[in-house]
Amino acid sequence: MILSKVYRKIILMITKELLTTWKNNFVSLLFPVKCVICQQETENSRKNKLICTDCLKKLAPSFDLHCILCEAKNADGKICYSCTALGYKSHLDRLIYPFSYSDKSVQKVIKAFKYHFIKDLEKPIGRLLTLYLNKVLDQSKLKDLILTPVPLHKLKYNQRGYNQSELLVRQINHHSGKSILTNVLVKTRPTKDQASLKDNQRLKNIEGVFKCAEPEKVLNKKILLIDDVYTTGATMQECARVLKEVGAAEVIGLVIARG
Repeated sequence: MILSKVYRKIILMITKELLTTWKNNFVSLLFPVKCVICQQETENSRKNKLICTDCLKKLAPSFDLHCILCEAKNADGKICYSCTALGYKSHLDRLIYPFSYSDKSVQKVIKAFKYHFIKDLEKPIGRLLTLYLNKVLDQSKLKDLILTPVPLHKLKYNQRGYNQSELLVRQINHHSGKSILTNVLVKTRPTKDQASLKDNQRLKNIEGVFKCAEPEKVLNKKILLIDDVYTTGATMQECARVLKEVGAAEVIGLVIARG
């Protein structure tokens, strides 16, 4: 009787495994997995299915740091002396990023991740950002950072099904062990997509839409604010302003690419 139960359990396990394998093979036959950059099928690859090995090798990050505002190369990613002398200010203390958005391959990866709902891109992007961050942290001696994503409004979250910035935060946390705060910033109302607006409209579009829900958790803390792209910087600057107002000691921006 006991052996019979064991056999039944084994048979059920084998059947379930076979059905899962068949289902995956059937789905792959109908919808073959392709690299988001070169569009070559990658189903036979045991890893790097969404970004093939060849394309992944070509995504070489730059470890140069630049002024937040004018993009002049500098040593720490802070606002440069010239911009400071001209009276310009930044709520972000530093901005770091491995890629330029002018790179067409990088554009394809980000658009697939953000707009084409290829959620699993969080894994290769997360690994790339973690490797980059580890290198930059060694250079800039940035320690004790708490990872925080730029938030989505709940309507946009429901449409997309995920916040790409939060996925990256969780991936970096998984690889680095750094602390995370995923709900400390909230977006209080929906806004137009920043990419659809002109530069002079973007700041007004997001002005006053973010708030800190848990100010006690960021008081005197160093925050690593994470998003996908930094273009005019309106969104990240507004988030940084809110965090600074409730007592964050430092806010550093990390994005995949700068536009």
